[in-house]
Amino acid sequence: MATNAGVALTNRFERQIIKAFRDRRALSGQSAQRLRDMGLKDSPVLRAMITSAVLRRAGPERFYLDEATWATRRNGTPLHLALVVGAVLLVITLVALFLGSRP
Repeated sequence: MATNAGVALTNRFERQIIKAFRDRRALSGQSAQRLRDMGLKDSPVLRAMITSAVLRRAGPERFYLDEATWATRRNGTPLHLALVVGAVLLVITLVALFLGSRP
């Protein structure tokens, strides 16, 4: 349960950070903003978003939100989708083989 609470808290912090960038329209290198000007403080969640390129550096202390990277991260990657589809197909195949081999 603690893990679910941690994930929920991280998601909430991420949404707050994304909202701050969208509210300030810091969505490109030209409109990049300083984190402190947006009311954001250093945190592990913020650093993780910078590391994963959701938030990109556009100069000294200036960052912007990369909407495409955020959308990909939130919706999953094509590899993730392929793995899920592959697992479902494997289960269906195994069930079909099991049922087909019964007398």
